[in-house]
Amino acid sequence: MARPGPVPIEEADRLVARYLWLERRRFEVLGAWVTSTPEPEVAQLLATQAHHHAWHASVWERHLPRRSGYVAPGTAPAGPGLSAFVDAVAAPAGPGATVARLVGAFRVLAPRAVSSYSAALARASNVSGAAFARTCRLVLADQVADWHDGELALQGVLDTDELIIQAARHQGELERRLLAAGGITG
Repeated sequence: MARPGPVPIEEADRLVARYLWLERRRFEVLGAWVTSTPEPEVAQLLATQAHHHAWHASVWERHLPRRSGYVAPGTAPAGPGLSAFVDAVAAPAGPGATVARLVGAFRVLAPRAVSSYSAALARASNVSGAAFARTCRLVLADQVADWHDGELALQGVLDTDELIIQAARHQGELERRLLAAGGITG
């Protein structure tokens, strides 16, 4: 299979806008969960990682194109399916929501974001896309570490057969929604 060529500038612009939207939403979702998560160590992890996503959004925002005569794409999701998917990730509430939240954040959303950033980095041009590639590398390093820490937190709370089954079911539902949405970048 042939390796795809460098990311054309228009596609890079769309990716930047979508990554900006996604990182803002991840900040909002994880941040909103902090006060309603009963496990202190999980709440601390969510708070820390929410700030990581806020920083990632600010870094992507600096990449929005400012070329003469160019109008940057909106910082909206690739489509309504992606927005609905992130809303489904954000939806679990109540005292028993920790497992579903961690599954959505770290078994579905995080690995897909890591894959998308990795693919974009692999296609970034060393000349015209050097700044884009540098941002991908920085964000990707954080995201891989955060994914690892989130998975460890999830493993720490998956302590019954019932919770394991609940986690698998929720993961399957979110995977179906993300597939219908066309993936992280649409």
